[in-house]
Amino acid sequence: MSKKFQLKNGLKVLLLPSHKSPVVSVQMWVKTGSADERKGEEGISHFIEHLVFKGTHKYGVGQIASTVEGSGGELNAYTSFDQTVFYVTISKQFSDVAMDVISEMMGFPTFDKTEIDNEREVVIEEIKRGQDSPGRRASQLLFTNTFRKHPYGRPVIGFDKVVRNVSVKKIKDYYHSRYVPSNMFLVIAGDFDTAEMKKKVELMFGGFQPFKLRKVTRTKEPAQTNIRIKVEEAKFESTTGYLTWRIPNVKHKDIAALEVLSAIFGQGDSSRLMQTLRIKEPLTNSVGCFSYSMQDDGLFAVSFNLEKENLERALSTMIPEIVRLIEEPPTAAEVQKAITNFASHEVYSMETVDNIARKAGGDEFYYGDHDHYRKYMKEVYALKPEDIQKAAKKYFKADAFGLSLLTNMPKKEADAILKTFAKNLKKALAAAKIKKEKPKKFAAKKFIIKSGADASAPTTQKIELKSGATLLIRDQKDTPYVAMKAAFLGGVRVEEANQEGLTEIFSRNWLSGSKNFSEDDINLRVDELAAGISAFGGRNSVGLSMDYLSPFEDKMFEIFQDSLLHPEFPSQILEREKVVQRNQIKARSDNPAQLCVMAFMKEIFKNHPYSRDLLGTNDSINKITPEVLKAYYNKVAQANNLTLCVVGDVKVEKWVDALEKMTAQLPKGGRIKNSFQAPVITKTKYIFQELKKEQSHIIVGYQGLTLDSKDRYALEIIQSILSGQGGRLFLELRDKNSLAYSVSPMHMEGIECGYFGGYIGCSPEKSEKAISMLKTEFQKLATTRVGEEELTRAQRYLIGRHDIELQRKGTICNAILFDDIYGLNYEDSLDVARHYFAVTADDVRRVAEKIFSQPAIVSLVGPSTVDL
Repeated sequence: MSKKFQLKNGLKVLLLPSHKSPVVSVQMWVKTGSADERKGEEGISHFIEHLVFKGTHKYGVGQIASTVEGSGGELNAYTSFDQTVFYVTISKQFSDVAMDVISEMMGFPTFDKTEIDNEREVVIEEIKRGQDSPGRRASQLLFTNTFRKHPYGRPVIGFDKVVRNVSVKKIKDYYHSRYVPSNMFLVIAGDFDTAEMKKKVELMFGGFQPFKLRKVTRTKEPAQTNIRIKVEEAKFESTTGYLTWRIPNVKHKDIAALEVLSAIFGQGDSSRLMQTLRIKEPLTNSVGCFSYSMQDDGLFAVSFNLEKENLERALSTMIPEIVRLIEEPPTAAEVQKAITNFASHEVYSMETVDNIARKAGGDEFYYGDHDHYRKYMKEVYALKPEDIQKAAKKYFKADAFGLSLLTNMPKKEADAILKTFAKNLKKALAAAKIKKEKPKKFAAKKFIIKSGADASAPTTQKIELKSGATLLIRDQKDTPYVAMKAAFLGGVRVEEANQEGLTEIFSRNWLSGSKNFSEDDINLRVDELAAGISAFGGRNSVGLSMDYLSPFEDKMFEIFQDSLLHPEFPSQILEREKVVQRNQIKARSDNPAQLCVMAFMKEIFKNHPYSRDLLGTNDSINKITPEVLKAYYNKVAQANNLTLCVVGDVKVEKWVDALEKMTAQLPKGGRIKNSFQAPVITKTKYIFQELKKEQSHIIVGYQGLTLDSKDRYALEIIQSILSGQGGRLFLELRDKNSLAYSVSPMHMEGIECGYFGGYIGCSPEKSEKAISMLKTEFQKLATTRVGEEELTRAQRYLIGRHDIELQRKGTICNAILFDDIYGLNYEDSLDVARHYFAVTADDVRRVAEKIFSQPAIVSLVGPSTVDL
């Protein structure tokens, strides 16, 4: 049972015990966000989010992260328009650590001037990173166009001039006027005793000083009475845009209807927009719809990403779909589908304690009721198709909508297209008439699934099926949810030399239709059942993934079985997906970090299949036909080459019987056992690719280990020493030298070869120092024995993260399946502690010396090169 109470200093506390996993999430919600900032304070909330990690009365720089990570926990924070949230997720045996750290950060930050000045540069790097991101730029354009007066129109991250110049005094004053007990609430979810936890909360958080809260009056956004068009010309390959209408705040009675409307219109592959603008014809690369409800008025938006030459047609195709929402109610099936998906969120949110805390925290913040979801679902269940139609009629105003566009086409040309669309949409909306039909009776089917934890311990079995296929099955009934995966060895390793991109296009087409189900049938059933099914393809394997709620098992298995056994690869769908894949190739320059990785992979795996571009080239994609896809399928789809994994609320006997029958229909064949020569690198190489962006993206890497290497656990310890907010790369390159916002180790283990290295995104003038410091940190590990305290932190960090991730059935499914398919002991994925604790400091130095004594490959993508 949940418990809510208030401390004497005004801090509200919400305790949510959940005993399904031995994990606890501690979250502090602060009722202040970027919309509460005054002129000259823009971005201060986000800046403070960074600064409270930089030291408190008890913890010095880096000690907060190292303490949490040394106890196996994860910590982070985020700032939004309306709130700022700080959180730690950790094993229950270290819950006191999580509470102590959150208490210190929220009650006793030091705001040291030197550390503030260092962090200014980090935030500036984050702002520059956003300028290189088409998604972030387009989103900002959306909000500035919608909110001309209200602070929602300002970027949450703020402006660089404010970050550079805001004084220490102003930071402290803002903190002590907004981050006060009466303006915060603490949420703790997970495996704990409520009475004992209450005493700890009173002890650790009761000492917060009850500073006076500075009241904030946000500037109201005037009613929108015109059509707003805003175009930004930018050097990105793809075009991203939004069509928006203003809607009320999150508490308004129409929000439930608007959210169902957005789901029907543009969420899921069976939604109207997806069917019209992506499935039937690829006029867009992606399209969707969302209802964004906030503390103050929000927005209803249609989002789209497309090639500029398709802009005019895509927009004109959208108009009749918008008008149809007004003229006739959605079908009963569409409304039921949306309601089922909303109701399923309750079950899916129970999978992890941080999701439980986040969901309850959001409801507590906006409604003052952490259990508001139940009231909301009553509103949703009461909706009729006519209510959705009325919402569309009420809010899709003909003379008050917004259009924002980020594009590389000439601004004048884009403006003209948007103005024509706006004129046509206005005319169509003004002429829309509600068709007079007698309402059909509709009563939503209630979605009731027991989601309480089952105390029985999970059991995992490995079963060799008579067909030759392998089954790994784990009966875990803590939630009525199942994750399933089927994988064939293959992937890029079975592509011919001229078939780059084949595995990717194969996976995109696998679910395009089967013997008994068309693509539309599959999309509709999956959406109706609030489930998921997808195909994957990588360097070593291809397969199908599925997740669903257990009452829908039989209906989802029908789809899964038919798709695995009898895919048909219709030519028209193949051609459609070729268009989208070619568009992705063209848009690569919009993602410089990806280009950096590709160049690095090409060199580190030279002449090996791993060096190939997963998306392929225009020429290689053009040559792929349905017959090529069928031949690829026949090559890999053999029972002896198949491993299946099922994790969740299952009946083992039922699954064994079903999979015996299914896999018996596959040819027995054999397990794919191809091998390739590992590349030999004899000298350091520097690769530079010029790209005019705000930041340079850098990888310094070395040849690494194979999947079956006995040293892989030592290498993971090395990664752990370097990673996380308490790791060496973060501390040395970000905290102490302010080189970047994003810096991290990276690695991959393959069948014959792998790599290990570090990535950093930084301002071009910092590139040379960044490369030098990455190499220095690597060499330190090879030459200097790591201390026992740091080794223990790294071991606990890995074990703790592993345990936190194992709350997710999908993670368990992936881990045990891929261990087994690569010939490793799948049980090691469920019990890693003994392997990590077996690694010694000497092992770390030996493996570091083995890797970092090799020639390095340095890849840099950015506006300028460096001298190495």
